[in-house]
Amino acid sequence: MKEIVAVQDLRGGMFISELDRPWLESPFMLQGFLIEDEATLTQVRQLCRFVYVDRARSVGDAWRAASAAQEGAPPTRAPADLASFLIKPEQRRQPPDFFALLKLLRGLKGEVSERVRDGDAGTEPWFRIYPQGAAPRTLNAGEPSPGEGRVTPSALHPHVTTYAERPVRASGRRSGEEAGTASSGTPSGMQFVEPTASLEEEIVAALPVVTRAQALLAEIAEDVQNNLNPDLERLRGVVSEMVLSVIRNPDALLWLLRLKRTDQYSYDHSLDVAAHVMIFGRALGLGEDSITSLGMAGLLQDIGKLRLPARLLHKIGALSPREYEIFKTHVDFSLHILAACPHATPQMLEIIERHHERCDGSGYPAGLKGDDVGLMAEIAGVCDVYCAMTRERPYGAAVSSQDALDAVRGLRGKRFSVSIVDQFVQCIGLYPVGTLVELNSGEVAVVVSQNRIRRLKPRVMILLGPDKKPNAYPQTLDLLYDPSCATGEPYEITRALPPGAFGVEPSAYYLA
Repeated sequence: MKEIVAVQDLRGGMFISELDRPWLESPFMLQGFLIEDEATLTQVRQLCRFVYVDRARSVGDAWRAASAAQEGAPPTRAPADLASFLIKPEQRRQPPDFFALLKLLRGLKGEVSERVRDGDAGTEPWFRIYPQGAAPRTLNAGEPSPGEGRVTPSALHPHVTTYAERPVRASGRRSGEEAGTASSGTPSGMQFVEPTASLEEEIVAALPVVTRAQALLAEIAEDVQNNLNPDLERLRGVVSEMVLSVIRNPDALLWLLRLKRTDQYSYDHSLDVAAHVMIFGRALGLGEDSITSLGMAGLLQDIGKLRLPARLLHKIGALSPREYEIFKTHVDFSLHILAACPHATPQMLEIIERHHERCDGSGYPAGLKGDDVGLMAEIAGVCDVYCAMTRERPYGAAVSSQDALDAVRGLRGKRFSVSIVDQFVQCIGLYPVGTLVELNSGEVAVVVSQNRIRRLKPRVMILLGPDKKPNAYPQTLDLLYDPSCATGEPYEITRALPPGAFGVEPSAYYLA
């Protein structure tokens, strides 16, 4: 059984069956050898970034015999040559093993951190993903400037109904839709856009960008606490990279944010909101400039909370009326902090100012109603509410994605417009990336990517067996192809599970 291993994770007793390069480009005489001493281990680490280890031919603690359960299990996907599948996707013969890729990236996270520290992340890919000359797909351009011909949520509502009634064609576009417009003449509502990169390819590309975003958020918080202007120009560069990642494959960014936790709610929540508003904006057919503004606002909308008392932010239990009035001032603090920054755009500031406004007038700070709230602010607001519920908070436990979506549906036509809620639910899907699910086999899995057409059949990684014991080497299954479980029946999802069910934490697999 071959397994891809980062060189930092190599140990004595492992049998190296393949390198990350041709054997002729190495000093090793034998094409396959046992690591028997420190000199050999050092030589491999200096030459390679990853290798293939044959566990069956390894010795000592590195040896692993296949258990009876493993022998009877469906065959796992053998790891492809990582360099080949990243550099030349059109020549790929079989998909890479997802679990092996996560382990590899965990082993290389020191290199990612070095690139971020040296300012290299996001400039040149640390693995080249696309063939030379291939360009990522772009979104619709020519968006109106803030305040000019702004699309209101009510204008989208007729399209929601027609979208739901139209059959999906094989191309992924619904009949009557062409190039960003609906047959009704309203701006495009939900759009299915085929990813231009696989999940594995985009995880590799986006990992340094997410790491850089986390580091930059910490720097911005420190600057604000020291009464310095945050560097919005650098932040915009990171957000632009995140936008490109969302365009190539939106699932990768969501998956990485589930894995790479900072254990600080404010940072994790900001990144969650930024990812969701960009993905939602893309699904609505917004242009790259607008999606970038949404991402910037998502990262910065709560920056004013740094001016609030810590005891207020970490209070367990409901706020008193007076405490709530103090809490609401964080919006004004955010605007005050950002207004002094030369790279703060009017559209970004408007989103931040209005993301707590609600269609029924119950929001703050101005109590705006209906279309006065604006499409962009509604996008930010509904994503903020959803993301807050799906993360552990000082004052409340995280809930399952299904419970969070049910709560958002309960605000439909009240706090949020009908059209925004309907399209948000369409965008997120029943089983969002990172959702824990139980299968009809009794196994527990995590959703790693969605099927945009058949939403009940996502791609999953099985973390627990039927006995609810962890799988040492989790298998990835695409439910779209109806793989069979031990009983011979096709795998099906029976229910979504709350975060942490059965003691499972997806971030343990394997990037945190």
